[in-house]
Amino acid sequence: MTQKETLTLPQRLHGLVRFLPQFEEPSFRFGHWEETKEITPGVLTMPYFSFSAVASKFIRAAYGLGWVRLDFDWPAWAQTPEAVQLRDDAGALSRATPEQLSWVLTAVARQDRFCEGALADAFESGLITAICRRAAQLESEVDGGMA
Repeated sequence: MTQKETLTLPQRLHGLVRFLPQFEEPSFRFGHWEETKEITPGVLTMPYFSFSAVASKFIRAAYGLGWVRLDFDWPAWAQTPEAVQLRDDAGALSRATPEQLSWVLTAVARQDRFCEGALADAFESGLITAICRRAAQLESEVDGGMA
């Protein structure tokens, strides 16, 4: 059994919730774009998104806590009405189940592997912070015996 399999839902939720105070700080930056640079004459780097230390920790936590699933057909799911609604409708996301949170996080994190900046865009749009807020709500419900 892996560590992910032994974690309880409250532990997994808390792993996301602990980033909420930093993400809600007005001055917090998820990272920045590195511009094209000439590293030697005629050799250029491509632009890339450089994550802040906190953003990097969040990404590692999302994978390590099992929120980013490798057994999920995220490209197909990302095209569904459910995915679009959870991504674009704050009300729908505020009612998301833990499983739906994992689907959204999986889609965004995996998309970032193919489309540089997808995670940054998800943060800038408020999606990542909203996921953490929903995790906080779910954590309080679980702690309060409601879930």
